[in-house]
Parts: sequence; C-alpha cells; structure tokens
Amino acid sequence: MALLLFFVFLSSSLFSLYLLMPAEREEVVRKRLRRLQSFHNPADAYEAKELSKPFSERVLKPLFQKWQAFIWARTPAAARERVARLLAQAGEMEGSSSYMAQRVTWGAAGLLMGFLLGAALGFSPGPLLLIAAALGYVLSQIPLFRLRQKIQLRQRAFRKAFPDVLDLLSVSVEAGLGLDGAMGKVAAKFSGPVAQEFSLYLKSIRLGMEREAALKGLAERSGLPEVKNFVASLIQAEKLGTPLTRVLRSQSEGLRLQRRQRAQELSLKAPIKLLFPLVIFIFPTIFIVLLGPAAITIFATLR
Repeated sequence: MALLLFFVFLSSSLFSLYLLMPAEREEVVRKRLRRLQSFHNPADAYEAKELSKPFSERVLKPLFQKWQAFIWARTPAAARERVARLLAQAGEMEGSSSYMAQRVTWGAAGLLMGFLLGAALGFSPGPLLLIAAALGYVLSQIPLFRLRQKIQLRQRAFRKAFPDVLDLLSVSVEAGLGLDGAMGKVAAKFSGPVAQEFSLYLKSIRLGMEREAALKGLAERSGLPEVKNFVASLIQAEKLGTPLTRVLRSQSEGLRLQRRQRAQELSLKAPIKLLFPLVIFIFPTIFIVLLGPAAITIFATLR
C-alpha cells in the first residue's frame, strides 16, 4: 500500500512539473523576444529614453540654447569682448552667450510688463513707451548687477589672500624653486579665487603660452591694481635679471602697508556712516522714550 502511494505521489509531481514547464519556457521566450525587439529598434529605445526626461530638459532647455545662439550671433564684437572680460573676472570662463540671452530676456520681459502696466493704468502712448523702456532697461541690468556683485566678492577674497600669497612665493623662491614651481605651491596650498587663477596660469604655461602673456592674463582676470603692479614688476625683473626674492619681498611689504592704510581709512569712515542711522532711527526713539511721558503730562494739564 505504501509503495502504491509513493508511485501515485511521484506521478502527480512529475505531471505537475510537466504542466508548469511550458509556461516557464513561454515566459523566457517572451523576455528574449522583448529584449531582441528593443535591440533591433534603437529608435524606440531612444524615444523612450527621451520621453523619460523632465519637460524642462526636453523642451525648455533646447529652446533656450537656440535663443542663446540667436542672440550671440547678433552681438557686436566689442560687446562680446566686454562680456568675456567680466565673466573672466567673475571666475566664469564660459557662459557669455547665456549671459547675453539672460539680459535680452529680462529686457524683453520688462518691456512687456511696462506696456501691460501702462495700458492697465490708462496712460497715453508717450508715457506708456517711457514706462516700458525704463522698466525694460532696469530689468536688463539685473544679470549685470549680479555679475558685478560676484566680481566684487571674488576680488575681495583675492585681495585678502594676496599678501600671504606673496610671502609663500618669496619663501618658495628662496628655497630654490622657480617661479612656476612657487606658483604651483600657491595653487596647492590656497583655495578659492587665488588657487583658481594660479592653476589657470600654470595650465596656460603647460599649453605653450609665453610666461609674459600668461602673467598679463592673470592680472587681467583679477581686475585688481595690486595684482597688475605685481605682474608688471615680475615681467620687468625677468627682463632686467633682478632677483625675484627682492621683488616679492618689496611687493609683500607694500601690500601689507596698503591693507593697513585701508583698514585705518575704513575705521575713520565708520562714524560718518553711523551718523545717518543714528539720526534717522536711534535719536527719535530716544526722544520718544525721554520726552514722551513729559509730553503726555503737559497735554493732560492743558486740557
């Protein structure tokens, strides 16, 4: 009896496996067919990949890139050079076309807003044009304002670190390194705009640019008078054979003296700058606190 039950169980198990195996084979075949179909139809795969991207990346970004190219192609050469110089001083070596497109877009938005605002307020055509032009001009200056702010922050950081940079350059040159090696030390030890500009100088040298041209490019990108004086001194010392250590020491001492004088100047200007907030905000409050109760008493007595 037990042997019969064993054969029944074995037969039913084999029959069940036989029924399940075609379904598994069919699923495997379906997967292979889907894989082969996607492989043989790359256009469908590419379309699915593109449709999976967000709307801004699929539609808006290509439109803005075409708008950039359209504006940049109609920008005068002088304006291109000026924009490239400002972006270099801000630490952005690319993005000139994007900057110009942003200015034009902001200006067009200002014009449209001015026309709509003037029409809503019922202005005549003359004031309407004036309002639209003024608003368009103001909004077109927003990218320039942000760029100049970035330049000022970068120049402030560069100016603050520059005396220490000259000290490290002087010590490195005294230790036997050449000018390029000393600048490599500065790029490795410092961070921020100083490291970025010195690394760019070294990259220009490695690409075959002459040292004088690379130094002038560094001074132009910094936009600081002290850096331009430093570069001019280096170029003159290299031409005349003057020891670099002496030049670096004198430049460092001069920069520290300038920084001390600038701090004294700011400290002397502080009382004048505090005068207007005191007169407008602090003194009226003091008068209210001191004279308020007396004024209330006087008014009560007069009644």
